[in-house]
Amino acid sequence: MKTAAAKSNIQLDEEEMKKCMKKSLIKYSDMPTELGNEAVEVCTMALDKFQTNADYEAASVLIKNTFDKKFGSSWQVAVGEGFGFDISCQQKFLLHLYYGKVGILCYKS
Repeated sequence: MKTAAAKSNIQLDEEEMKKCMKKSLIKYSDMPTELGNEAVEVCTMALDKFQTNADYEAASVLIKNTFDKKFGSSWQVAVGEGFGFDISCQQKFLLHLYYGKVGILCYKS
């Protein structure tokens, strides 16, 4: 019994470690550093909140509403797996990143 409990504790530690080490991978950003850092924080917070049940639509709505309040209106957000894009947007307002296997595209139109 002690070994099962010890393995259980080790497994929880490994899961916590994976969660802590999960970071976003920025594929492209032309945002200023401060704006980009805030945007990445908002995106990771939204995905952490909704990723357990893969509710990407709710995550994108949360990201869009937060961006509209913080950085002004007319933001567009796409969240999901396996999508491509070709967009026109304002300069200095584009962010494309991956959080695990989920892609996030944020831009101001």
